[in-house]
Parts: sequence; C-alpha cells; structure tokens
Amino acid sequence: MPRTSNARQNLIEAAARLFQANGFHATGLNLILEESGAPKGSFYHHFPGGKDELAVAAMTWSSLEIERFIDEAFTPAKNFGVGARALGTRLADWFEASGFAEGCPIASVLLETAPGSDDLRLQALSVFDRWIDLIESHAKRLAHDKPRQSAEALMMGLEGAWLLARARQSRKPFQVAVASVLGR
Repeated sequence: MPRTSNARQNLIEAAARLFQANGFHATGLNLILEESGAPKGSFYHHFPGGKDELAVAAMTWSSLEIERFIDEAFTPAKNFGVGARALGTRLADWFEASGFAEGCPIASVLLETAPGSDDLRLQALSVFDRWIDLIESHAKRLAHDKPRQSAEALMMGLEGAWLLARARQSRKPFQVAVASVLGR
C-alpha cells in the first residue's frame, strides 16, 4: 500500500504563513522547505510551475480562513453593522496577536508581484471577489439596503486598515474602517 504524504499541504501552509509575514520576495524556497519539512523533490513534484504556482495554492488556502472569519462574523449577526464590526474585531484580534506581523495573506503576495505576474494578480482578484460576494450574500440575507456597495467598501476599508495597522502597530484602523463603512 502506498504511503500518503502531507508534503503538498505542508508546503502550501508554510508558504502561506511565510508570505503573509515576510512577503513573497523575502520568502525563498529554502525557507519554505525548512518550515514545511518537505524535501526539495516534493516541491518540484507538486509545483512544477515553481514558486508562483505554490503562491496561487497558498492564496487559495489562505482565503478559506478569511471566508471562515466572514461567515463566523455575519452568520449570527442581527444586522450588517453587527457583522461588519465582528469581522473587523476578528481581523484586528488576529493581527494584534501576530504582533502586527501577519498582514492580509492575499495582499502580501499581490503587492509584490503585480503587475509582473498575471497569474498571481488574477488569483488575488478571484479571492477578493469571493470575499466580497460572501459579504454581499450576508448583507442581502440581513436585508441591508446597499449589499454590493457596502461589501466592496468594507473589503476596501479592511484592506487599508491592515496596512495602516501595521504602520501604527495598532488595531484602531480596523475600528475606523468599519465605522467609516457604516457611516458612524
């Protein structure tokens, strides 16, 4: 019976964490291999397209965590504002717990690779669109009056909050971003 390997998943998770904390270019293959515990041959076997192909997989995997945060914030919410505040708080808690080191897992790759890599740009766009669509679906369920506009504004505000929160080493930009979207 063939032995199953976790090498592919270990590579994806290690790359996602490292890209998020260090950025795409500062994260070399040797560091990914060391963090994942996977042999170099596994990397080339699972990702013949190289680091860009691994980054696409890492962005996909990372997006699931944010999708979970979105659902956990909005599912129990009584209205859009409650869900938006819960999401902002959840992201601020996560970011603060990382010492303001783990920024948006998608933006950390996108900012360093676009416009040079169309594959990574398109993957980032796909992920951002999924997040916006998910927020919009919750906004519609909660009978919010401008579901698409508010979903996009919330996503843009939270992305900006990640940057300003890192610069300020403060969670406050997340609160300001949500308040701005809600008009408060």
